[in-house]
Amino acid sequence: MSKTGVLLLNIGSPRTYQVPDVKKYLTYFLMDKEVINLPFILRWPLVNLLIVPKRGPISAGNYKKIWMENGSPLTVYTNQFAAFLQKQLGEQYLVQVGMRYSEPDIPSALQTFATAGVKNILLVPMYPQYADATTGSSLREVERQIKKLGLTFTVKSIRDFYQHSSFIDPSAEIAQEFLQGKEIGHYLFSFHGLPESHVKVNAGCLTTTDCCIQPRACDKPCYRAQCLATATAIAKKMNLSSDQWSISYQSRLGRDEWLKPATDATIAQLANKKSIAVLCPSFVADCIETLEEIGIGGEETFHHAGGKDYHLVPCVNVNQNWVKKFADFVSTQG
Repeated sequence: MSKTGVLLLNIGSPRTYQVPDVKKYLTYFLMDKEVINLPFILRWPLVNLLIVPKRGPISAGNYKKIWMENGSPLTVYTNQFAAFLQKQLGEQYLVQVGMRYSEPDIPSALQTFATAGVKNILLVPMYPQYADATTGSSLREVERQIKKLGLTFTVKSIRDFYQHSSFIDPSAEIAQEFLQGKEIGHYLFSFHGLPESHVKVNAGCLTTTDCCIQPRACDKPCYRAQCLATATAIAKKMNLSSDQWSISYQSRLGRDEWLKPATDATIAQLANKKSIAVLCPSFVADCIETLEEIGIGGEETFHHAGGKDYHLVPCVNVNQNWVKKFADFVSTQG
């Protein structure tokens, strides 16, 4: 019997933290029209003449701060997770990693499936909440590469798992274990930001203050509504009252209006709580956005504003309960 291929999709990371490699990665990432939605004639000079020359050396320094012995945390944790998931799923499945903008890349994973005689593949974007710039872009890239390589598969996909117990339960358990014995004044759920224009493409989104809590708001799918649903589910699992937690959005880029409130400003405002815990549940693996932006930069912001105790909760990474529960989830989808 032919195995089912499971393709874990994620953004990716530079090959090294050296400036040329970081610039190459940023260029490939930012030149995607689904990341910066501008005509090519405007996007090319913006990326190649302004953003990458300025951000490349800064990003390289930030990557260096969090680099692991075997590579970037995102790549290391994703590869480890794939190995654990393979073991949990068993011989009926073949698990591969396909990074959207780096290695191991999507074409190599597809070729591995073809060589192994795989007929059916399940695409698994490792983004809990759906956004067209992440999940949508990754799924479309797989489709493009299958056509380009002349391969034939029966393809199914998982679009999001923002509220599924396989992700919510381990996220809450990790937070509770990590924070055990610590006095926490406030819990902040920081999600990766998006330009408001990416959300407003859905009719009715960002039109009222409570549109994201309306019935079936997540079905559109609305990224902001799904973020709120994720935070609400984790907070409920942790037995947090509504005044103990809030959400914010990080990683703003460019001059467009992005989802609010901004994480950096929120962290500064929470300094009067003296002790806060920050969770980043738009990521399943710790990366530069969690470890450097929120872990290092966020803590500096908090202390500078007068805060005392700052706690960054780890992502699910390779937590064994996460591996087991997600394997069960995947097996029901494939």
